[in-house]
Amino acid sequence: MDKAGKNGKMSTKFSNIKASFNVNQFKRSDLTRGMIRVILMCWFIPCLALAIVLFYVAETKTNEQINDTVNTSMENAAEICRTNIMAAIEESKRASYDGVIRASYNSYKKNGNDAQMYDEISSYLNNTYKYSALISNTILLFNMKTPYQYYAYSNMAGSTYANINEFMANALSTVSSVAKNLGTGTKFVEISNHLYLIRNIVNSQYKPIAILVMEINKSYIFKSIDNVVWAQDSLIYLENDMIKNCSSLDTMDRKKLLYFANEKVMNGEGITDSVLKYGCNKNKGMSYITMSVNNQRLSFVIKLDRVGMLSENNVAVYVYIIIILLLIPLFFATFYYFYTNVSKPISSLVKASEKIENGEYGYEISDFNKKNEFGTLIDTFNHMSVSLEQSFERIYAEEIAVRDAKMQALQSQINPHFLNNTLEIINWKARIAGNNDVSKMIESLSVMMEATMNRNNESFISIKKEMDYVNAYLYIIVQRFGSKFQFKKEVDETLFNIKIPRLIVQPLVENMVEHGGDIYGNRIGKLKIYEKEDYLYIVVENNGNISEHDRKQIDSLLNDMENIKNHSHIGIRNVNKRLKILYGEDSGLTISNPQDNLTVSEIKIKKSKLS
Repeated sequence: MDKAGKNGKMSTKFSNIKASFNVNQFKRSDLTRGMIRVILMCWFIPCLALAIVLFYVAETKTNEQINDTVNTSMENAAEICRTNIMAAIEESKRASYDGVIRASYNSYKKNGNDAQMYDEISSYLNNTYKYSALISNTILLFNMKTPYQYYAYSNMAGSTYANINEFMANALSTVSSVAKNLGTGTKFVEISNHLYLIRNIVNSQYKPIAILVMEINKSYIFKSIDNVVWAQDSLIYLENDMIKNCSSLDTMDRKKLLYFANEKVMNGEGITDSVLKYGCNKNKGMSYITMSVNNQRLSFVIKLDRVGMLSENNVAVYVYIIIILLLIPLFFATFYYFYTNVSKPISSLVKASEKIENGEYGYEISDFNKKNEFGTLIDTFNHMSVSLEQSFERIYAEEIAVRDAKMQALQSQINPHFLNNTLEIINWKARIAGNNDVSKMIESLSVMMEATMNRNNESFISIKKEMDYVNAYLYIIVQRFGSKFQFKKEVDETLFNIKIPRLIVQPLVENMVEHGGDIYGNRIGKLKIYEKEDYLYIVVENNGNISEHDRKQIDSLLNDMENIKNHSHIGIRNVNKRLKILYGEDSGLTISNPQDNLTVSEIKIKKSKLS
């Protein structure tokens, strides 16, 4: 018996022994009680006490520090934003107070020299605003029709002429409408994610002659908000219009921030005319602040980094350090106990099981503590292993004896040399008698006997030699069925030297002969051997259909699910099983009925796996 057979018998016996082992026989003793004591004393009780202390200290200190720090930081940042905005408003006043624009306009009305007005005003706008960090673009729109555009864009703000065109296309009409009712004041307007400051330029009679539009450099003016302590991202609202959206947050955090902004800002909460109004929600990690700038409400909503806030709490850090220092020795004590009394015995059992699985029957575990449950378990395992070895050796000896007896019986029944010599004598007598058909049938039968007896002990043969076996079989079948048997061969002779397992083609042909054919007994078949892509194909086609009963039987045989009690289809099962063992699950035999009166048996072997 081979090793696989040994392992099969061993596994059966091993399962029986395990089944007889009753774990419930163990009683709770020192090991269980010791594990409970260690968990309670070293982990549960200390961790519970420390958790209570940590919660109380951290909660108290964090509330105070977070509120004070966040509110102070946001108030400072908001004041910087207010200062920047007021500075931008003062910049807009220069164009009105300097009088350059008004003087140039009056001169143009007198002499009509539009080129002169263009040079004067363009030069003034560029000299005044081109290098401003607060203002990205400055645009002057005269109430009367002029042949030129008057603008300046700031190099420091990273603006270009494209921003001027964008304003003309998207914001001109809205700005003009706002300016009609503005008088001599200023107003901020948000259009298409751009923030504009609008002011009318008036003449000496305080009548508007032009509109001054300044695009605010939001990244500069509101930069301080991004520097708020623990700030992850922010929203900024002018009145109820969002002028800065969050960009770095994931979808969930963005939704939370927008919901908080709607709850605290969009409903008008927090607006005052004189002082800041702020609020902080440490549980949600949100904070907001509102202010009045130029009689318009400006609101800031910030998503805070809760992890960062907690890390700033020195008291909590110290508590964490103490916990770590206390838990380290407790961890090692617990680890040593469980390693010695639980992990090490289990590892020994696993190692011993693997050794038995690999054939080291009778392996015993030494050096173990016999005073606890694992000691009892290991001792039982050792007795089981010894008993398993003794039982297996007895079973193996019995099976060897039975196999030898069967082989001797077969050898006593038939002597291959005797059969071959007898066939040769019959063939000689047939030739002398001039009976060539009988002689040829005897020769074909001899070839088939050579194939089945495998006197040369060849596991693999060439396709050419396999075809010799097929041809010998076909000759005998032709003599049997005569004109009712028709068979064609389409074999690529360039594949003749490829080695394949012996006797995998002939059984397919035999299966076609035995189970194919129509109701009249006519058998029509074809053998094709060819290569396609990276596979060798051996295909046998025949007329006839597969019944539902035969289909179920064939599927069971090919899937190795049926224990064969007769010889029907035994050849195809043998072929399929050998192919899968030799070449893997992607190779093997399939039998199908693709259309009426056509049955196809196909062998597929990956060429890279062929010798």
